[in-house]
Amino acid sequence: MSRRFILSLTVSSLCATFASAPALAGENNGALLIQWDNDKVVDTDRHYTNGMRIAYTADTPAGWIKDSGATLADIFGFTDHSALRAGWTLGQDMYTPEDVETFTPDPQDRPYAGWTYVGLTVQNDYKNTQDTMELDLGVVGPSAHAGQTQNAFHRLINSPISHGWRSQIDDEIGLLATRTYKMRSDPRLVYGSDWLETDLIGHGTAQLGNVRTGAGVGATARVGENLAEDFGPIFGTFALPHKRPREITYSAFIGAEVRGVARDIFLDGNTFTDSPSVDKNLFIIEARSGFTVHVPLPETWRITAVRASVNIVNRTREFKTQGKADHYGSAQLTVNF
Repeated sequence: MSRRFILSLTVSSLCATFASAPALAGENNGALLIQWDNDKVVDTDRHYTNGMRIAYTADTPAGWIKDSGATLADIFGFTDHSALRAGWTLGQDMYTPEDVETFTPDPQDRPYAGWTYVGLTVQNDYKNTQDTMELDLGVVGPSAHAGQTQNAFHRLINSPISHGWRSQIDDEIGLLATRTYKMRSDPRLVYGSDWLETDLIGHGTAQLGNVRTGAGVGATARVGENLAEDFGPIFGTFALPHKRPREITYSAFIGAEVRGVARDIFLDGNTFTDSPSVDKNLFIIEARSGFTVHVPLPETWRITAVRASVNIVNRTREFKTQGKADHYGSAQLTVNF
């Protein structure tokens, strides 16, 4: 796969997504998110090394987005559809061992693995609670083309390529259902200020599927202005675009999640066949800190708001022979239509 082909495919896909996003929602408002996770920003190149995600969500869905979102909402118990947002997502994650220069990976290190998926998302906000559901279908293994994507990008930036992708886990159809429930406290003014606020967001997440099965709980503390405009950062890799705010909102945040892991195909290996694997840790902790700003633009414009979020992620050791904890950077850009 040539660099020119990958560049042209990426650019054309993004252009087509931007052009078609408003049309997918009919005359209703919607938002597009582009997310990029990468560990190079903290000067590492191992384990969860890169993730790309594009997601579109309609604030008041129409057409097939409305119908499929309502069906998914009914299946998973979203009883109130009055404020339902629905959309789709497309993503690719890649995982490598720490030593990517050897052609024969260390069997005690994390195996090479890629995961490319499409998904359907639904989300419901009600006062200080947010309920989010995502159902993903994709492929794990060589057919995910994570190795070709990573090495083409490394050649583009003149970085060493990974040599062990031929040893990655085998092809397997992946199915993953994720549900996250958030509860947000009422914002309180910081002492001595008439505009700076603080709040606390608690959340619980459950995942079920052959890709991952587990659950987590956590909390995020924020300080900023107009905090009631959104529900803060995400944990894991499942970001969705936010609705257009009424006023400019910004915040600095810090949070953590404790996660129990019953199944992780990227550590446990393939479900039905033998493949590279390691002994995973049953509990991990993920911490995030960063900054978010969301700026509304005139509603008469084609783009009505822009949101940017940048954060650093620290994750404890995910398998027993792992030498050190992992760190990576995550950036999300949301464009509201």
